[in-house]
Amino acid sequence: MRRHFYPILACLLVTALVLSGCEGIRSETVDLDNHSPKQEINGISIQTLPMEDEEYAVLKAAGVGNSMVFDVNPGEIQVDRVHVWIDQYVNGESKGSVLGLETLLDQAQDNPFRLYLTTPGMNEGDEGWTLAYRKRGNVTSSRFEIPKGDFDSMMIHTMQPTTVNPNETTVLGVIVRNKGKDHVESSDDVDAMIRENQDVHVLRCTIIKDQ
Repeated sequence: MRRHFYPILACLLVTALVLSGCEGIRSETVDLDNHSPKQEINGISIQTLPMEDEEYAVLKAAGVGNSMVFDVNPGEIQVDRVHVWIDQYVNGESKGSVLGLETLLDQAQDNPFRLYLTTPGMNEGDEGWTLAYRKRGNVTSSRFEIPKGDFDSMMIHTMQPTTVNPNETTVLGVIVRNKGKDHVESSDDVDAMIRENQDVHVLRCTIIKDQ
């Protein structure tokens, strides 16, 4: 049974990611003032899937270039929606959100769930970047395409495991690209990475509890 599970999972996930282009390019922003925590709650666990996990190998075999995968567990906290998006910074200046995904959560069915950012290669030098939510084989995704650009280095950094409150925005990971640099230092200091690099994409997430 286990031998057949991962190929089936890969087909379901990658097919959903590829077909997600039908949803169109979604550029979304979030009013962070409305996402500040109202009170301290023993929170929602967010952990990066370890690189040795078989799922990365399955994604790679299915044609995915780079990927970040996150396990999200709200525990006993009642939450309603998850919003995940990418903000772009060029030479330290914000260019706004370039991709976003929001989906409703069913507490009985969606605990825990996984979030994905994948960057499979596209033809003509372009990249297709995809955000996805998956629970029990159900996948919701959103995709956009960007030119690879003339970069000499690229670094993907995922943040340390964390616990957040509902309506609190957190950074999940960062993608950094530079021209004229052959090496980029990895760091949890997101502001420093934005200042010190040419092209920075910051993956952010808010797990929302409606009032």
